[in-house]
Amino acid sequence: MQSRRDQVQAYSFTVGRLTSGMLAADPDALDTPMSRTRRGAVVGFFIGLLLCVGFTVFGLIFPRDSDNWREPGVLIMEKETGARYLYGDGVLRPVLNYTSAKLVTGKSGKVEQVSRATLADVPRGAPIGIPGAPDSLPSADQLTTAAWQVCATTRVADDGTREATTTVGVGTGTAAGSSPLGVDEGLLVTAGDGKRRTDHLLWRGRRLRLDAEHGALQSLGYGTTEPLAVGAAFLSAVPAGPDLAAPEVAGRGGKGPTLAGERRRVGQYFVVRTPGSAEQYYLLDRAGLVPLSLTELQLLRGDPRTRKDAYAGQEPTAVELQPDEAGRHLAAADGEAGTSTRSATTATSTTTATATTASGALPSGPPKAFTPRTGTVPCLAVTPDGATPRGTFVEVPAAYATGGAVVAREGVAPGCPAPELIGVRPGRGVLVMPASTSGSVGAGTSGARYLVTGDGIKYPLSAPAVAGQLSYADTHLVRLPPALLRLLPTGPVLDPERAAQAALSGPAPAVPDPECGGAETQEKKDTKEPKETKETKEGRKTR
Repeated sequence: MQSRRDQVQAYSFTVGRLTSGMLAADPDALDTPMSRTRRGAVVGFFIGLLLCVGFTVFGLIFPRDSDNWREPGVLIMEKETGARYLYGDGVLRPVLNYTSAKLVTGKSGKVEQVSRATLADVPRGAPIGIPGAPDSLPSADQLTTAAWQVCATTRVADDGTREATTTVGVGTGTAAGSSPLGVDEGLLVTAGDGKRRTDHLLWRGRRLRLDAEHGALQSLGYGTTEPLAVGAAFLSAVPAGPDLAAPEVAGRGGKGPTLAGERRRVGQYFVVRTPGSAEQYYLLDRAGLVPLSLTELQLLRGDPRTRKDAYAGQEPTAVELQPDEAGRHLAAADGEAGTSTRSATTATSTTTATATTASGALPSGPPKAFTPRTGTVPCLAVTPDGATPRGTFVEVPAAYATGGAVVAREGVAPGCPAPELIGVRPGRGVLVMPASTSGSVGAGTSGARYLVTGDGIKYPLSAPAVAGQLSYADTHLVRLPPALLRLLPTGPVLDPERAAQAALSGPAPAVPDPECGGAETQEKKDTKEPKETKETKEGRKTR
């Protein structure tokens, strides 16, 4: 009996003979039908594959450039040298820098690498571009909106002593380990030397100039505090607040009304004590009693003019008044005394609020003198916050207050005043415009927009639309105080029309920052020579 294997083999043999008979007309053919077709297809596939690989290798070894570089808006880069060109009217125009090429080609511009051989026979034209424009631009996602820092640093001078310097951190953010000054703390600083020396109190993001002519330093209890020497650039970056000076009193020493049973003089001060309330002080001027804060009181008491004129050379002392008597002699809004009908309680509580307004945002009491710890430096941290940037004083580890040295460059205008170091994180940049602070030149009124690149130079944009040509959007724009932007050196204006013109033989003359218009006047005002009285000189000798 046949096995199943024998049956399968017999079946396969019969089917094979039938297939050969139908396809080859020979049921006893030795070759399997269609075997040549399959072998031919496989061999042909591998031959084609080898040809494709061969052509690919040949193309890599002997490449041939396309003509895409002839299209408008294409930046041509020569492979062998890196030279940049723009093609137009059958001529290659060399471009001085990448920024100029970007300004000409616009946001949609692309880069094509072309071999030297392909460009060998193309005519060359005159170079175009803006001399001194940056050769590298930060990408849009590398534009930062982080806080800026202006730090009062020091360095070793040529004679071995330490001198005050200024370090600007461009969009570096607040350094790790930083701590803000307390709301009741102030940093005493000094700038300049000799007759041009000025003292300031840094408090709540502002600088308050101390009236050395009338002994403000000693009046507020800072006579034994050694001020920190800072650079002019650091001081100019801090917004100016009101001067710490005694209130000006017209007719000081003149006859005043009868108070507490005696005839008083204009320029004397008084105190009202009410149970459950803080003491309230008043200054007597020609219009009546004017409320004083504790800071104003100390400035007034320490002013040599108060002793000389208001107290006839005697020690100034506060005369106590009853609340109702003080209320009857308060200076009215129309400037005439004696017209107030407020009660004693109302007079005391209301004048407290008036004192805040009259003080011009001076501290209600002398802030506690702050001394930076070893290994730290004081900095002004400015955070972009819409149209009103916020500035606070912070204590920063000295290791984080670093940057590159500012060197003079042809065609670049220095800052006003110029810091010694500027730090920018690698590859980062800032699109910025000055925040308007007043209606005067140098206070953000120019409306200029700037691109700050990794070299710490700010480049003015000729128009707001230029930012779009550089692939930047208004969402990247931040506003900062003009005094802060003035510190950075200013490069050439980035103007598309200028970029498309023939380049000059050398860098264009440096154009000063338009925001520097009012900086020189303010700097002279802040560093003007103070007039010292005999008492002030003696106080400085004591220090």
